[in-house]
Amino acid sequence: MLQSAVIFQSGMILQRNKPVPVWGTHTKGAVVTAEIQGQCAETTVDDNGDWQLVLPALSASESEQLIIRLGDEQIICRDVAVGEVWVAGGQSNMEFHMRYEKHLQDALKDCPNSRIRFFDVPEVSYDGQLEQFDYSRYNLWRYASAEDLDYFCAVGYYFEKAICEDLDVPVGIIGCNWGGTVACAWMNLETVRTCGLPWMQDYEKRISTMDMDAYWEKQSGNPMNNKGDLFDSFSEFVMPRTPSNEEIGNFFGQMQVDLNAITDMFGDLQPTEIPGCLYEHMLKTIAPYAVRGFLWYQGESDDVPGKNILYKDMLTGLIADWRALWNDDALPFLIVQLPGYEKWLWNTEENHYPVIRECQQQVADTVRNAYLCSISDVGEQNDIHPKDKKTVGERLALLARGNIYKEAVLCDAPRAVSARKNGAEICIAFRNADGGLYVTGNMIEALKLYASGEELPYTFRIEDNQLILTLPEIITDRIQIRFAQTSWFTVNVYNQAGIPAVPFEFEC
Repeated sequence: MLQSAVIFQSGMILQRNKPVPVWGTHTKGAVVTAEIQGQCAETTVDDNGDWQLVLPALSASESEQLIIRLGDEQIICRDVAVGEVWVAGGQSNMEFHMRYEKHLQDALKDCPNSRIRFFDVPEVSYDGQLEQFDYSRYNLWRYASAEDLDYFCAVGYYFEKAICEDLDVPVGIIGCNWGGTVACAWMNLETVRTCGLPWMQDYEKRISTMDMDAYWEKQSGNPMNNKGDLFDSFSEFVMPRTPSNEEIGNFFGQMQVDLNAITDMFGDLQPTEIPGCLYEHMLKTIAPYAVRGFLWYQGESDDVPGKNILYKDMLTGLIADWRALWNDDALPFLIVQLPGYEKWLWNTEENHYPVIRECQQQVADTVRNAYLCSISDVGEQNDIHPKDKKTVGERLALLARGNIYKEAVLCDAPRAVSARKNGAEICIAFRNADGGLYVTGNMIEALKLYASGEELPYTFRIEDNQLILTLPEIITDRIQIRFAQTSWFTVNVYNQAGIPAVPFEFEC
């Protein structure tokens, strides 16, 4: 029977102005053809029963038909649009659904919009999981309608809405994300060994004393592995708003479960902790679907003492792995830098997100076509899931407009490039500050000065792209300048595009 990959279905969006791979399965030796917009391609099914053909580049359009034929068999995908397609990857802040987003009611006023569509890759981490549970609400191309908007990845929705309005073409987001996952789950195994060997060593040490046959028997059909319910009771409890400690206690007190058993379960190896599992079982199912690039919001789970310093190499390797699957070593990667955050629910341990943020900045500085999105003004102190995803999606869209679509717009975050003392003044110069900086409020948040271990008071003023700090007196000792170098902070220094400055440290 002629089959195409599940992502090829009615209502999909195909990438414009690039060759379009289409693939599936059938009996070896058979000839498969595909046609859309008058463009045709054909291929022969290989010895493994797999086929892949590549259609020529398509023009932006709507209401097309993709017809795939093999003899008397055919697959007809109707209402196909051609425009821009991006993959939205990461963990829970990328997975975060519009159902819980702060501006949902306003967004519903713009529905329906058939030019904005979303496809959600099933959360699968091992062989057989897809068949063990009901995943019927995944693997669908959805329109931005009042009925389906709940299912959209919120960051992705606001991104594609902004791009759709700006470019006047249909836009699709492919959601490939899973809450609480580490970078090594999204990487090729050999890349993990090269870029993050301690992650692999810890995993191998952990399983060295385990009966893996018994482990997988336990995982098979385990309700804790059921990811088919996108809006489970825990998500419904924690995602719409930040619950109080009393509400948290009541919620778990009312659950008809053995909390000790849950604690023990989370102490066990989770399938999503296995290096390479999501790369194999999720990412590969959508590659090499033609896309413009990737949006990436992840890193919270990589904040593990001793391993977080590896995140620059890990993310660099991950980007290379994803690009390799698409056979394009320059596909854009837009990286959301983690905002300020202190604690959430029962987790009171101090995080080390400044390490992750610095690694994210280093990746943007060193990897071709990787760009950093600053959202350091919309974090929430006591919630790891900020509810404002509109700002995140729109900032990513602005970043894409300037760096990928080459519009003449200010799109990058202000970045401090130098600091020098001039008497009792410290002059901090910024790039990406055309037209000057501005500060909201009468003080600069998250900026601290120290000399000989003592914090220094200061006043400030803005002069074009410079932040001028004035000390009460001349300080001859070296002065440490630390901006947004704590777990929790908000930033209120902006450029004229309304983008907050990224963290920095200097000594002068």
